[in-house]
Amino acid sequence: MTKIYREVGKRIVSQELDSVSSETVIEKGTWISLDQNEASTLTLISAKTGIPLHFLSSALDEEETARIDNESGSVLIVLDVPILASDESDETYITEPFVIAYNEDFFVTIGQPGASLIDNLMNRNVLIEPQKPVRLALQIIYQMSRDFIICLRRIDSHTHDIEKRLHSSMRNKELFELMAINKSLVYFSTALHADRNVLNRLLKSPAYKKFENDFDLMEDTAVELDQALEMCQIYSDLLSGMMDAFPSIINNNLNIVMKTLAVLTIVISIPTLVASFFGMNFIEIPLSGNKAGFWIIIAVAILLAVLGGIVLLWLTRNRPNKRN
Repeated sequence: MTKIYREVGKRIVSQELDSVSSETVIEKGTWISLDQNEASTLTLISAKTGIPLHFLSSALDEEETARIDNESGSVLIVLDVPILASDESDETYITEPFVIAYNEDFFVTIGQPGASLIDNLMNRNVLIEPQKPVRLALQIIYQMSRDFIICLRRIDSHTHDIEKRLHSSMRNKELFELMAINKSLVYFSTALHADRNVLNRLLKSPAYKKFENDFDLMEDTAVELDQALEMCQIYSDLLSGMMDAFPSIINNNLNIVMKTLAVLTIVISIPTLVASFFGMNFIEIPLSGNKAGFWIIIAVAILLAVLGGIVLLWLTRNRPNKRN
């Protein structure tokens, strides 16, 4: 899907195209947003906009890192943006390259099909001016920072849910979920540092210091990105501590279960012991001539089992701590 945005009468108008052909007319001062990375489409876009093809082809490389490049009046900005991993059952995130390329006449963005960066930007109802590439690039980076923060908050909520389940867990499922979250945070940390370096270079660029109206947006973008970096670091530290404590929690929960099973085993052995005594093949066994002897023995066995269970529970729960 290709979307073309242009400003008409102080408002943004979008046009959706299933595909781009040689007959497609693209006016100057428009923003072309693509969520498809076919080489043929990128070749046509390059021919129509004058942006170098190798700039646009950066979107084809899944391992492309965040960077900035300039060539023949065209600017390339590659960002690492968060995206929900489609091959994971849990809420696991990865990062994918997002390409911004522009010149004096056209502004082009290329994202992955699962990325929601542009949709989130349009839903904020901010003033979009495709003919101002510097401001639009800053708005996209600002929205990217907000998306990172939203994803990090979801990760934090998921971590709290796992932490609650850890209180009584003896399975490996929670450990695998924590490992998946840790992988997401590693991706986020690497991407955020690279994106921060890109933003630092942009803020030092003369093109990004021309207009005073962009200064506030530049500061807000830097603040949001720094906040995302700090949150990522905090969550990584917390998760590391949780994963270190995970084996101890599992062992403690298992010890509690084993202690409970040991108490039950001892309690159950009491009726078995009583039944063994009265099952011996001797003459004049007590209560052998009593018609209610069987029920008396059962009652005694149950009473001893209950008393034994109470004593064991009291000993295990109220055992005094030894002090040196």
